[in-house]
Formats: sequence, structure tokens, C-alpha cells
Amino acid sequence: MKSLRRFADATFGRWMRHFFFILLRSYYGFFFNISIADKSVLQDLPGGLILCSHGSRHDGPMIACMLYPTRRVRPAVLYSEYYSPLQWFPLMIAGAVPMSSPKTWSKERRAIQKTVALRTMSAVIENGNMVLLYPAGRIKQQKLERIEPHFSGAYETLKTLGDIPVVTIRIRGLSPHDPHKFDLFYSFLGRQKGRKHVHVDIRREEGLDTSIPLAEFNARLEDIFNEGLHDAPDEDSIAEPSRQ
Repeated sequence: MKSLRRFADATFGRWMRHFFFILLRSYYGFFFNISIADKSVLQDLPGGLILCSHGSRHDGPMIACMLYPTRRVRPAVLYSEYYSPLQWFPLMIAGAVPMSSPKTWSKERRAIQKTVALRTMSAVIENGNMVLLYPAGRIKQQKLERIEPHFSGAYETLKTLGDIPVVTIRIRGLSPHDPHKFDLFYSFLGRQKGRKHVHVDIRREEGLDTSIPLAEFNARLEDIFNEGLHDAPDEDSIAEPSRQ
């Protein structure tokens, strides 16, 4: 059964991933001006965990799409989102890993699901893929990223999987709470606003210590994701042509 799934993933799944890549790359290239810093960091890793800031529902598709030519990224998503009728097929094709479980389940069943998810993530990383995880667990509702002290997804994943490569991704420009800049891509239509600028910063992290308490670990991740945001302006910054 496993060999059949691998064959289907390597044939039909790969064709569909290329199709979605072309579709999403065209969409994001038309509506967003995306710059990615240090994408080459991912090329030298045997596999690992990506911890990403979460400011918009575009985060996952954009990251998976823009990094697809470099490395395959398999997102970890909520159980309810994975099995949503509208999202199941593309998430299945992307190789998403369902995390958490419905609160209506018993403690024993939820514990089993948690073990299965961690085992799946371990196998995915051993196969040379990158797993994308949002430590905050939800889209931020303010300028700064907030990771609740009791959110343990990233902490328990690293503690369980042991010494694996860890990469952080900070996305600037997608969230409604980020300062926004636009280019003049649509100026021929008489619009001053064009494509929205989005900056993706990729960085290898060496000092994430899971021997410290969970709250301290989350505070450390907050500092990483919020670096440079404390002094950022709140109002939108719109690029306009110079007038002489």
C-alpha cells in the first residue's frame, strides 16, 4: 500500500504539484512583488523544520510555491483544515501533515493522533523534505507576532524529533498590520497602487533550546519573528512617481 502511495505521489501527485506551481506562481507574480533573502540556505539541508510567522492566509501557499523549485515544503495544518471539503484535495496533493485533533475526541484518541502526526513529520524530514509549521497557530491580529505561552506545537515537535535542522521564515508585507509598499506595475491602467511588495527572510537557527520552559521558548521565537518590527511605522507607505 505504501509503495502504491509513493508511486501515485511521484506521478499524478508531481504533475498536480507542477500544475499548482504554475498557477500560483503566475498569480503571485502578477499581484505581488516578492523578494526572498537567502533561499540558498535550504539547498544544503538534508531536511528539516521551517518555523514561519503567520500574518495572512497567503503565507502557506506563497511559501510552498516560491520555494518549490528549491525544496519541497510540506505544511503542517490543523486537522479541521486538512479535512475541510474545500481544502482537502490541494492539501493532500501538497503533502500536508494534519496536526492537532478535534476537541470532541477523547484524550486517548487525541494522544494517538498527536503521536501519528509527529511520526509522520519525522518520516517526512528523514525523506529530505521541509515541514512548514506556524508556532503562533493562528493569523496575527496585531503588528507583532504573538505566541501564547501555552502553545506547544513547535516546542514539542523539536523536543520529540531531536537534533534536526531548523529554519525560520519572517514574512513582511502580507499582513494587514504590516507597513505596505507598492510598485507601479499597474500605472498603465491609471492606478498608483501596483503590486504589493512582500519580503521573505530565510534564516538558519542554531540556538533554539528545548530544555528551557515552554513559555521562555515561545518568547524567544517571538523575538525572532518580531525583529525590526517594534520601530516600524504603522501607516501604509505607498510608492508614488516623483513629480518634477
